[in-house]
Amino acid sequence: MDQVSKKKTTINKIAAILTVVVIMIAGLGIRIYDITDYPFDFHPTRQMHSYLIARGMYYENNADYPEWQQDMAVQQWHAEGFIEPQIMEALTAMGYRIAGTDLFWIPRLLSILFWSAGGIAMLLLCMELFGFRPALIALMFYLFLPYGAIASRSFQPDPLMVSMIVFAWWGIARWQRLRTWKATIVAGVLSGLAIFIKAVAVFYVAGAWIGLLLFGVGIKKIWKDPKVWLAGFLSIFPYACYHFYGVYVVGRLADQFAGRFFPEKWLDPVFYLQWKSLISSVTSFEWFIAAAIATLLISSKPIRSMLLGVWAGYFLNGMALSHHFATHDYYHLPLIAMVAVGLAAAGAGIFEKLIDHKWLSHVVVYGLLLFASVLYLWDVRVHLKRIDYHSEIKIWTEIGETIGNGAPVVSLAHDYGYRLSYWSWITPTNWGTSADFNFLAETGQTFEFQDLFNERVNGKDYFVVTLFSELDRQPALKAVLENHYTVFAESGDYIIYDLRQEIP
Repeated sequence: MDQVSKKKTTINKIAAILTVVVIMIAGLGIRIYDITDYPFDFHPTRQMHSYLIARGMYYENNADYPEWQQDMAVQQWHAEGFIEPQIMEALTAMGYRIAGTDLFWIPRLLSILFWSAGGIAMLLLCMELFGFRPALIALMFYLFLPYGAIASRSFQPDPLMVSMIVFAWWGIARWQRLRTWKATIVAGVLSGLAIFIKAVAVFYVAGAWIGLLLFGVGIKKIWKDPKVWLAGFLSIFPYACYHFYGVYVVGRLADQFAGRFFPEKWLDPVFYLQWKSLISSVTSFEWFIAAAIATLLISSKPIRSMLLGVWAGYFLNGMALSHHFATHDYYHLPLIAMVAVGLAAAGAGIFEKLIDHKWLSHVVVYGLLLFASVLYLWDVRVHLKRIDYHSEIKIWTEIGETIGNGAPVVSLAHDYGYRLSYWSWITPTNWGTSADFNFLAETGQTFEFQDLFNERVNGKDYFVVTLFSELDRQPALKAVLENHYTVFAESGDYIIYDLRQEIP
């Protein structure tokens, strides 16, 4: 290679590195914007679940706080459902200890960093599969898509899970090329970590393995390959240990599998319309279709089989968790990574066609990508700037001061009473929403209103309402409260009924 060629190669490498750095900084920057605001912009119920757990971990045996707060924080922690391993919560508690207080932005920052690390995995994966320039398309989509930018700031295991799923895909693709023991261990460990973080990752990780091994490699070749068996063991072992501990040692995990499987929805057209609607809200249905078609057209059979296995896993995830897939958009979060890879496949075809075209064609393509990226980033900035939640905290602390910390309360409040638990320092008994009661009806559970009301208010002093519109949807409850109990305190944000003062 002559000096001119070497210099050109060096310049290209520097330009490539700088491009990646700029994209990563932009992705980090838009997520860090408004990071200190409170987490009510994205599924606050799910986030507050993790915030209560993390606070309990931090307050436990922490002499910086009154003993009653330590006790209540720990009780609230242990009262939360035992679902996936509490990795994010434990890391957050460590961050609180370093900071000396429970700063709300610490877990948000952790989620941002984990999702961004997944961007590196996305780049490596798509470079492995399609080359550098298509990988940039995947990276920009993964980091700049508005829904992903908002969701990846949330305090829940999903941002970390998606990141690890992408790392697992990279490990699997690398194993396909190398087939060494080292590559096997890397792919197996990464797959196992993804599934360990949150069990639903198995649909996307196992889908990739099964698609590759059965249709890309062949059953005859893999059956006697010890590397395949080792990768399978490493993929399953971490979560198998956790599952055994959760079900058979502490006995709290088994309850989490109830009320999740609704095969009757498979025959309901509304289910599929709801599914389509959530796809549109997460990635846009047009990007979804484009990525699916591009995946089907990948020329390499092993890679095509691997990625189609991932898409099959997404479909099976939706069928297995039909209720949540139709009602919880963040259950579709792995779709962002799937569509990013599919768009990289489409980009590979576009860039291949551009080889013989003049420089103007390249400028147009890169210009369109830059224009779309700027629009996406601006959309995220507008969304984050639109609402400031800092003033809300005063409402919840005021309720706690009004009725007293630790007061026995029934609540029809935001996020199933989690905000009352965190800022009012009470542990309310939750009165369900109309949607909750509809869900109970779907599962065949029935109840008599008066019996349920008597059971919930027994031994309680107050009934706190902050969801006024929800109270209107339950006329029987509204009638009982207004006709039989005095108002202890009220404002434009809450009504507190005194259950100790029943009207004759």
